Amino acid sequence: MDKRLSILQQILNGDIFRSERISRHYRLLALIGFYIFISILMGFVSEWQYVRIGALKKELQDARNEELTISSELVNSTRQSAIARQLKDNGSKLREANTPVIVIK
Repeated sequence: MDKRLSILQQILNGDIFRSERISRHYRLLALIGFYIFISILMGFVSEWQYVRIGALKKELQDARNEELTISSELVNSTRQSAIARQLKDNGSKLREANTPVIVIK
């Protein structure tokens, strides 16, 4: 029990870093600390990328919906009946042909 208390006291005082056992392994401890820092940093980077991917997926879905809307409006506006209605509303003198189209062979 006294030994555990002694080790705890050395850790809290910082005397453990002056002991010969620990001082021989400063490079190893620094390397372990560096790896822990990199690991935490990569966790933050991957979380940020996950959030960005979600935002880009939402933006892509919005662009697809807009494309579908524009496409359907274009199809509706280029129908023959829609063009005839626009010509009539604008007062144009163009009319639909009453004779069928002649095919030349």
